[in-house]
Amino acid sequence: MFFIHPEILWGLLALLIPLIIHLFNFRRYRKLPFSNIEFLKNITRQTRKQNKVKHLVVLLLRMAAMALIIIAFANPRLNSSRKNVNQKVKALYLDNSFSMMAEGRNGMLFENARQLADELIKNSGRDQRYLLQTNNFSSGRHLLNRDEALKEIDHLKISPATRKLSSVNQRQQKLLKKLKGVESYWFSDFQENSTDITRFAADSIDYYYFFPLEQVQNKNIYIDSCYFTKPLVLPGKQAEIKVVLVNTSASSYEKVLLTLFIDGVQRAVTGVDLPAFKRVEVPLSFTSNNSGWQAGKLTIEDYPVTFDDNLYFTFKVNSRIKVLDIFSKNKNPWISAFFNADSIFSFSSASYMQLNPGSFSTYSLIILDGLPEVTSGFADALLKFVKQGGNLLFAPPKDMDIADANKFLKLWNAGSFAQADTTRTRIKGIKINDPVFKAGLDKVPENADLPAVNLHYPLRHKTLTASVTLLALLNGDDFLIRKKTGSGSMYLLTGPIDKKTTDFVFNPLFASVMYGIAITTDKKGSLFYYINDAAQITAPVSTAANGDNTITLKRQGDNYSFIPGQQQQGGKTVLQLYNGITKSGIYQAVINDTTKYLLAFNYNRSESDMRFYNSKKLDSLLNKSPIKHFTVLNGEINNVKEVINQQQKGTRFWKLFIIFAALLLLAEVLILRWW
Repeated sequence: MFFIHPEILWGLLALLIPLIIHLFNFRRYRKLPFSNIEFLKNITRQTRKQNKVKHLVVLLLRMAAMALIIIAFANPRLNSSRKNVNQKVKALYLDNSFSMMAEGRNGMLFENARQLADELIKNSGRDQRYLLQTNNFSSGRHLLNRDEALKEIDHLKISPATRKLSSVNQRQQKLLKKLKGVESYWFSDFQENSTDITRFAADSIDYYYFFPLEQVQNKNIYIDSCYFTKPLVLPGKQAEIKVVLVNTSASSYEKVLLTLFIDGVQRAVTGVDLPAFKRVEVPLSFTSNNSGWQAGKLTIEDYPVTFDDNLYFTFKVNSRIKVLDIFSKNKNPWISAFFNADSIFSFSSASYMQLNPGSFSTYSLIILDGLPEVTSGFADALLKFVKQGGNLLFAPPKDMDIADANKFLKLWNAGSFAQADTTRTRIKGIKINDPVFKAGLDKVPENADLPAVNLHYPLRHKTLTASVTLLALLNGDDFLIRKKTGSGSMYLLTGPIDKKTTDFVFNPLFASVMYGIAITTDKKGSLFYYINDAAQITAPVSTAANGDNTITLKRQGDNYSFIPGQQQQGGKTVLQLYNGITKSGIYQAVINDTTKYLLAFNYNRSESDMRFYNSKKLDSLLNKSPIKHFTVLNGEINNVKEVINQQQKGTRFWKLFIIFAALLLLAEVLILRWW
């Protein structure tokens, strides 16, 4: 047996009062004159024993009745019939993820969960201790008493943090590893993508109570992601962004308003029809007249789940694409002619004898045009450039030193060159769906006049290098391949860029290749990140993290800021976030009061999936789990108090104590009346 209000049991000390009165007769006697007391003495002797027994019985009845009344006010409960149950500690998990914003039969699911937890605590023992867990693992490390637990629940809020239930269970087991037979209560909507109960730790002692909180309608539409259809956004040029919208409900939506803001200014708006259970890609076009970093925001309107109705993203508008041509003796006129003809390119040439590797990071594309050799220091600088997101195009000379060239290819794991093949052939295969060709080549006619090739160096061991063939020759040899390295790519031509060995430079295909290689660089970084998924990110701009160059992330629109951890890895700046990002929005990377770049963070879309386990499905899932003892309960707030009491096996029987006390008092009255 245990008591809800054990402090009232101190009232049992009051039973000493009638006992003291009985043992010490404090009654005052009044003297009365009487002529003959012999008769009184006889009566007293006859009734003394009888009166002592009567008074003792009445005393015991009164004390017993008073004791029963005091025990009744202490609200006694029976101990659980289950063995090995720890009656001192209860573990509670309250799901405070975004999906709990949805409406249930009694209002918001999160508020329902808080009321259920309140009822559990208020109807448990006064001396009970609680382990309260949410998706925020920063709290819930200590046992709380009743008042502390109620106060903590009152202060809980919806959080962007998401957790697999198995990770919550693992943490609970770790915190309560010294306690056995703990009752564990789970209040959640049991979203399918986070309810991995089958991965719970095997346990034959603890007892689990699951309270699935069901939504009235599983409706939600949200912005899933976005991407640019072209690799670069240029000033004065129209850019197109595609927005992915998802409808998770069985109802179709018409004319959902989708709005695009760039730097706080509305740039595009459209109405979108969303069929039931469908993903839709919506194109939006805009023109940016300014260069530099810009902040974008996509919005829709949806209720009640609103956290996924905004999507923040950032991008950089390049004023011009910088291209460097490194030549041996003379500048290549065809390369110069192409890049100088388009104003979006900033083209420069340099002899390999007059290089400054320190400036490589400022370029998007570097071309090695017929160099007789590539020194080890030069090769290392080029490898670092490509790993940071730049593109490199290697074109061999006519009289190439194969041994020296193969040393360079070995650094990239791109195979090796064989002896020159001077058999006349032509280009046959084009990987038309590759991003290199998407920007400047829609399709290749069946009878297209493709370039002829009189000299090329066949590649050996290419199958072991994970490279992609972009252009192939009639005999099956490669003419142009791409080898992904780090964030950038190394493009390898097997023949010289020279009119004497090929008419490639006169063919429209040459322009498509050069244009595609130049604009498909990956120096722009990610458009956005998801909170909690990105423990560390690679900064789009490499900065030294020494001295006064410390990066501070500041959220636009308020005064929040924090300093992430910073490391230099392979020429890149890696930021350790340490859970410092808790709200979605645009963040400025500031060094010495100067904004270097922008980052966008959004709430995780895993909470947008409106698929949940109801009571029946949850019970079926639990039967396949390692959990031995569990009960799935109805989460209705009107019935939860009685349901919890039944599951606690703590039947109230204070009324029984009152009835027995009344019977004892009745017995006292009868004894006093008839004895």
